[in-house]
Amino acid sequence: MKDAFDALVEEETGYAALDDRIIKTADKRAQLLAVLKHPDIPLHNNAMELAARRRVRKRDVSFGPQSRDGARAWDTFQTLAATIAKLGVGFLPYLRDRIVTPETTPTLAERVAQRAGVAVPSAA
Repeated sequence: MKDAFDALVEEETGYAALDDRIIKTADKRAQLLAVLKHPDIPLHNNAMELAARRRVRKRDVSFGPQSRDGARAWDTFQTLAATIAKLGVGFLPYLRDRIVTPETTPTLAERVAQRAGVAVPSAA
């Protein structure tokens, strides 16, 4: 890939504006090829923007929370919903299972740790 990148940015087109853009791109070689070393890092932050937009849409539709406690509850549940969705679990089934069978349903912290491949300290 690095050789292909180098070959691409070494070409001259004869168009000054395009050649100038190619030179600027070549100067950013390290940053542009960093994705090859770290393919798990997202190339954009659209997920963060979408999460913020979801909060604003809820506020607009319901005319905002009525108290500080209400705002904290919104934030808590939207964070829970987003985290649970990232884990590939349904929000309502997860809540039901945690309420009905908490002893057999993993906590959110346990699920996150399992996905990350780290040990969870016991609550005992």
